[in-house]
Amino acid sequence: MEQQAITLREEFVKSIDGKDFVLYAGLLDLAHQMGLLSIQVELIQFPGDDNHHTAICKASAHAKGGPVYIDIGDANPLNCNSKVGKHLIRMASTRAKARALRDLTNIGMTCLEELGDADDVASNHAPYGASAGAPKHNVATPQPKADRQPGKGPVYPMTDAQRRAILTTSKRRGIDEVVLDDLVKRVIGSAARFDTLSTRDASTMIQFIGSATAEEIHGHTTEAA
Repeated sequence: MEQQAITLREEFVKSIDGKDFVLYAGLLDLAHQMGLLSIQVELIQFPGDDNHHTAICKASAHAKGGPVYIDIGDANPLNCNSKVGKHLIRMASTRAKARALRDLTNIGMTCLEELGDADDVASNHAPYGASAGAPKHNVATPQPKADRQPGKGPVYPMTDAQRRAILTTSKRRGIDEVVLDDLVKRVIGSAARFDTLSTRDASTMIQFIGSATAEEIHGHTTEAA
């Protein structure tokens, strides 16, 4: 019996304003064709006042005979519309799963469900791990540490889950320890160190590393040097 070819069916591709987007259902269907064994999601950051109400989830997808693909997704009131903004954890989970499945299935198109709003289609350029719908450079150029107001609420140390997320995402982006240290100093502040990041600053680093382009990462490290 001839084995059926693994294909992404046309019904799972939606064209909007001349740009093609894959539906989450299509990624899932393709992954099952490839022998999907499991897809798991871990909430690594609960949205709150100390992290700009940003939910961050980590998803891992594993198909028969292949490696485990891991990626993260974030959602906050700035990169979601008002309706989706009421379900930040669910949106972060969807984005994380979609990105992991896109790696597993080798699909370069942005998943439509990753977008925060239909209006984001016009400006979407799908950089690696970018939060669709976020204002341009919202994460890549975070507010300088000196401009923050530390007196507003307690400061908590980075959680183990945040540490793992930063190290895992850095490894997948080809960022070694030296480059990571340079990025922390540039993004958070010249006196900042990775081992002493707060939960808020760790959240900023997770979003930056996940969404910045290679040029932005190298640009930051060049400036830091």
